[in-house]
Amino acid sequence: MKGIQLTKKLNKQAKGFTLIELMIVVAIIGILAAVALPAYREYVATSHGGAVMKGVAGYVSKAQACIQTNIGCVTLAAEITADGNITATPAVAEATATDLAYTDGACVVTAQIGADGALAYTSAAGADGTATAAQCQEGAGL
Repeated sequence: MKGIQLTKKLNKQAKGFTLIELMIVVAIIGILAAVALPAYREYVATSHGGAVMKGVAGYVSKAQACIQTNIGCVTLAAEITADGNITATPAVAEATATDLAYTDGACVVTAQIGADGALAYTSAAGADGTATAAQCQEGAGL
């Protein structure tokens, strides 16, 4: 900080930052924001994939039990109906292959459960366009 002499008689100096010092600080903050904001957006977009994968995971184990043993099919159907984020095509039933699709708007993860209980996952970008298919796949761990 440089001092500015106010008067010759009083010999007091004003303390403060110069304009160039303030401009340098603003430039540094701008550069940090330019780097941090895209990284933050990438993090948020990939986190949607993880959230959707967690959402479908609870239903997958119940659906496999229903398909393989016909245990819990009625309660599972009620849970799927109550949750607006998941759809089952066709409805979960014993010895019937089913696709469970879970979405949060940004990402969709589909669990394809075979008639024997075999399981495969796929992911895609959701309808709101806040995440790409690659981000959803990375976040879901697929």
